[in-house]
Amino acid sequence: MSEHTSYRLGPDVPDEEELCDSQGRVIDECYVEQAVEEAIEQVHGRGRPSLSKSGESPLLRVRLPRELDEAVSDAARRAGASRSEWVRRALDEAVHRAS
Repeated sequence: MSEHTSYRLGPDVPDEEELCDSQGRVIDECYVEQAVEEAIEQVHGRGRPSLSKSGESPLLRVRLPRELDEAVSDAARRAGASRSEWVRRALDEAVHRAS
């Protein structure tokens, strides 16, 4: 952000009033600048990390019968894995068996 915007409290907040957040920290110029920096970092850090060695990971979407979807969820839960991880492992094993 190259521009520096200055905000002023409205007439409903007296100059001598100290504003605090829900944790009791004083909201001042430094607090606001830090909050903005943290928000920008969070936005830039969004998304899941790539599973590929370079670039974005491809996404495979498939339609499943409800029974198979429930079976996948149950199998993943029993394996202690997320559905995505369980499906990746199952596909990897199937590909290696087929080769």
